[in-house]
Amino acid sequence: MLATRLLSLYLTLVGLAVAVHFIAVPWYHPGGDEPYPIWELLDWFMAVAIVVALISTFVHKVRHDTGGGADLREHVSVNVLFYGTLGVGILFYWNWSHLLQETGDADWLIWNFIDVALPLLLIAAGRRLWRAST
Repeated sequence: MLATRLLSLYLTLVGLAVAVHFIAVPWYHPGGDEPYPIWELLDWFMAVAIVVALISTFVHKVRHDTGGGADLREHVSVNVLFYGTLGVGILFYWNWSHLLQETGDADWLIWNFIDVALPLLLIAAGRRLWRAST
């Protein structure tokens, strides 16, 4: 139970950090020229958070699918959270792999999408995990 709460807290904090940093970048780093040292560090936390969120949402989806009899709202909520996290995770790892290469050719428009969608998904997954631990 404590481990579940800590993972929930981790997901929520990483989601908040990504959202706050995404909003703050234009103020502390105007012009957008490379490098982004805070993003380079935050990417590692995001990578771990995506894996944790995928595992927790998948477990919840399997329990929901095998439990049967749930209402439509719960069914949509479970599937949107799982498949949304999966989709953003695929985009994140694909784009991040380009950044880790020596050329560093990443699509910045995709990063903007990731940095907007990921906090929403991580905070939602963190809330769900927190409620499941009680």
